[in-house]
Amino acid sequence: MATGLSHHDAPPRPAAPPFEARHRHRSPRGRGLILALIVLAGLVLLAIAWIGLRGFLAQQELNAAVPDVRAVRAAVAESDTAGAASAATELQKHAHAAVSLTSDPVWQLAEGIPWVGGNLSAVSTISRATDAVASDVIKPLVSIAGSVDPRTLHLTGGTLDLAPIVAAQPVMAKAQTAFDSARSDIGSIDRSSVISPIGSAVTKMRSLMAEVAPDLQAVDNTVRLLPGMLGADGPRSYLIVAQNPAELRATGGLIGSVVLVNADKGAVALSTEVAGTSIGPWPTPVFDVPTATSGLYGPLVGRYLQDVNFTPDFPLAARTASAMWVRTHGGVVDGVITVDPVVLSAMLKATGPVTLPSGDVLTSANAVPLLLSGIYARYPDAPQKQDAFFSKAASAVFDRVVGGVDGAALVKALAASGTSNRIQIWSSHASEQSILETTTLAGALPVSTPETAALGVYFNDATGSKMDYYLRTSVAAGAAVCRADGKVTTMLEVTLTNGAPANAATALPAYVTGAGSYGVPPGDIKTRIAFYGPEQGLLAGVKSKGVDVPSIAGTDNGRPVAVVEVQLAPGQSKTIDVQFLGTAQWAPGYTVDVTPTLKGDGTTPDVGARPSVARIAVPCSSVVK
Repeated sequence: MATGLSHHDAPPRPAAPPFEARHRHRSPRGRGLILALIVLAGLVLLAIAWIGLRGFLAQQELNAAVPDVRAVRAAVAESDTAGAASAATELQKHAHAAVSLTSDPVWQLAEGIPWVGGNLSAVSTISRATDAVASDVIKPLVSIAGSVDPRTLHLTGGTLDLAPIVAAQPVMAKAQTAFDSARSDIGSIDRSSVISPIGSAVTKMRSLMAEVAPDLQAVDNTVRLLPGMLGADGPRSYLIVAQNPAELRATGGLIGSVVLVNADKGAVALSTEVAGTSIGPWPTPVFDVPTATSGLYGPLVGRYLQDVNFTPDFPLAARTASAMWVRTHGGVVDGVITVDPVVLSAMLKATGPVTLPSGDVLTSANAVPLLLSGIYARYPDAPQKQDAFFSKAASAVFDRVVGGVDGAALVKALAASGTSNRIQIWSSHASEQSILETTTLAGALPVSTPETAALGVYFNDATGSKMDYYLRTSVAAGAAVCRADGKVTTMLEVTLTNGAPANAATALPAYVTGAGSYGVPPGDIKTRIAFYGPEQGLLAGVKSKGVDVPSIAGTDNGRPVAVVEVQLAPGQSKTIDVQFLGTAQWAPGYTVDVTPTLKGDGTTPDVGARPSVARIAVPCSSVVK
């Protein structure tokens, strides 16, 4: 039996109060908290919208800045100062806007938020770097472009006006510093910590700065070097040594003639020209040649001018040559510059044809075959006349250049010659040499990094003649990690071919074939190849068709070296493979420095092309384990 009141008997429940009544008695503190949360949520949403909108607009501004940078470069390349200034102004406007959009207090506060903040910080860094490049690099450089552009510099009456270049030095120094700082800021961004679109923007900015850097560096080097080297602070004297690639040396060719050039307050004049054979030889070295160098290349490096460049270390060769000049002629040598007929051929494109005292008209098309082949047929038994002809040719081109030529065409020719290692410059002044060492003109031994093994292949004639006019060279290289310890194996493969006619022994002058004077049959070509491995590396093997080949092994400034002799009759070829083991590299990157040679068929090499190096696969099965 149920007890208590039934549903029907129970007293009625009070009606539920309305919603307002239920909450009427909450504390003011509770109501304030809810209101604050609502306001905060609104502010967060507003901040997200604000940052998103400004980030989008900043991206638009940065995207618009990229073509402005390229427009500035294009205008400068065309010597269009007005166009460059206009493009620079547009670039600056877009860059300023990007910085303004990414530097307000809300954006800066949001940069402290985990994950999101890193992306925002990357965008603001890109914006500031772009603004710095626009305002502190491009804008001031455009204002001095007309006075420091290497293509607009030219000698008038043998003199270059140095005043505008000197005036531009502080501007250039500040611009280079600002650029390096901006590039460092972009380089410090961790791409792995940002979202893909921002990572792509970082990559694009890095690529753009890498694209601009060489142009900026070239102008900076010009501004820093030219005044001093051309006598702004006192007279200078330079040796211009003419290398003959028909008789190879590691830096390009035997030194056939030497010209002394003086410079003072921008005025340049040829002083003395002599044949290389008129300098030395000496019974003992005139310069302190390192024992390792003598061990690899013999004792003649320090005794014969023609042999100072058996070593590929051009600064060492240049110091030795300058010591020999001073020993013979006295005075002071402030630097050494190399050229060869391929360089003269390129310069003749700027100067136009030059008439020589002999009546010959020297042109870009005939300079190489005339100076490196035709002259030996004309004077087969008169080396003094050959040297004199070459010297007169170099002097005639020099006279045309100092007389005033198209600066843009000349700089193009000289830049191409430097790119292909056919012009090298050494300065006896430490401050200038330190700048040259950062360029392709220094001719120093290649320098390795942890990511890249710097290799070298250098050729020296051992025939004792001018047969290298017919020598064809082919260089290939590769790198791989084949060992359990992770050390990198690099391989160099060199193929030499004697392209001389089959009847070279009788068809060519004895002066060209050597007539067997050094034990090489007429018509044959004998070459010493110096293979250089990476610094701190090890020589692992020297082979031809899988068979060990005799070699001279040594080191040069911490680099393992193998010197191999190859002798070829007309039509013969031979391939040498050399393997090195890197001990300081952790990645299979590599570079290869190669002696600039001729094509071996009588045609003129492309002066703007670096010696070609093909890529090969390293067969790990053959690697020393």
